Amino acid sequence: MSDPERPLPRLAMLRAMTDRAVLDQVFVHGRTTRAELAATTGISKPTISESVRRLETAGALRATGTDQTGRRGRIATFYELAADAGRVVAAEVNQQGIRTVTTDLTGTVLATDHHPPDGRPMTAAVRAAVDAAGAVGAGPVRATAISVANPVDPVTHEVVALPGSPFPEGTLRAADIGRDVLLDNDVNFSALAERREGAAREAKSFAYVYVGAGLGVSLYVGDQLVRGAHGLAGEIGYLDSSGATLASALADQGFGRVDAPSLDVDAILTTLDQAGSGDAVAAERLGLLGATLGRAVAAICTIVDPDVVLLGGPAGSHPALVAEIRRTVQAAAPGPVRVEAGEVTDSAALRGALLSALDHGRDGLLNAVAEN
Repeated sequence: MSDPERPLPRLAMLRAMTDRAVLDQVFVHGRTTRAELAATTGISKPTISESVRRLETAGALRATGTDQTGRRGRIATFYELAADAGRVVAAEVNQQGIRTVTTDLTGTVLATDHHPPDGRPMTAAVRAAVDAAGAVGAGPVRATAISVANPVDPVTHEVVALPGSPFPEGTLRAADIGRDVLLDNDVNFSALAERREGAAREAKSFAYVYVGAGLGVSLYVGDQLVRGAHGLAGEIGYLDSSGATLASALADQGFGRVDAPSLDVDAILTTLDQAGSGDAVAAERLGLLGATLGRAVAAICTIVDPDVVLLGGPAGSHPALVAEIRRTVQAAAPGPVRVEAGEVTDSAALRGALLSALDHGRDGLLNAVAEN
């Protein structure tokens, strides 16, 4: 026999859909009234009122006052997300250390922090940084997203160590950091930021090419992220380039660091700036750099045929390099391809991680309401 106190499946689904619609509006607009919720969602006022009562009882919403403008008619009560409804944490792990940001479920920033490398094992350092970020604010941490500069196995959710990688490696796993932890590659998170808030908002398919200390590509085909069986899709640093890997070819051109297996971002940026100032030698080196990267991008376009290729990273988004890569791609690709700089330039990986954490954290709140 069914539990008489438990709503029927169809009714439970309708309630969940209404609660999501209400909370989605609160996440975006903050303080609102039941009348405004009904108007923006198209859901009847009685149904909205039931949802608001349910969310308030569950501790997700709280009344914050009434309309004091003196307008005639029924006094409207304002509602907003409860202060202890929950928080999310996003972290970016790279050669410079660990950056974290903590926000509430509306995306309002509560705290940011940076932890320089201190010699500790990666798991211990990341866990300590995430724990410190999660101690800020009220309510439960409903999701944590961590961006790493290496690929992540989509099945085990473990960092994949690659030969010759310049980035922190080890056996970092989402489960070793805590519950509700999302672990992904920095280029994938950067592409997500471009998809949601940047230059790929209208694209049906796109490639995001990162050029910095390392090289990487994130591919969206049919609005689906292509990860590969082992999370290795897009590791273009290992592509063949005239008998060497692409990363090795760029290092041989003078763009590699002597103290680490990575590209020298400062050297690349100096060359780009000098070329822009009329330095003939720098202009020649820029042409070689752009052609080498451009051929790799053209190969991607031949296989995937994206609507647009976005270039990101500290070197990839430089206008001079974008122009050189565009020139090579347009000459080598079989069809027309737009090549542009990405629009999310302030730590796109951390922004993408935060967007992912917010998605999962908000789902967590809705699940908690349904179980209430």
